[in-house]
Formats: sequence, C-alpha cells, structure tokens
Amino acid sequence: MPIRDPEKLQLALESNFKVKICRKCGSRNSWNAERCRRCKSRDLRPKRYKK
Repeated sequence: MPIRDPEKLQLALESNFKVKICRKCGSRNSWNAERCRRCKSRDLRPKRYKK
C-alpha cells in the first residue's frame, strides 16, 4: 500500500534509509555513528537507497 501523504512518506524514508551499515559485520547503526556498535569498526557506509 503506497503512502500518499508527503510528510508521512518523508518520515518513513528517514526511518528506513537514514542508517549506516557496517562493511565488516553488516549491522545497522545510527546515522551519526562513527564506529560500529557490534564490532567497533570504523568502516561504515550509508544504506543504499533505490527508488
């Protein structure tokens, strides 16, 4: 079911795609993270977003 309300759509996109993924262990981290919460690695990337 698509979300038609632009405010709700923006909120949903932020909660799903504004995360960083660890390249070493694959865990999800907060957008402001400097290090991985699981393995303490600094090798983080933003989650890919494909429309």
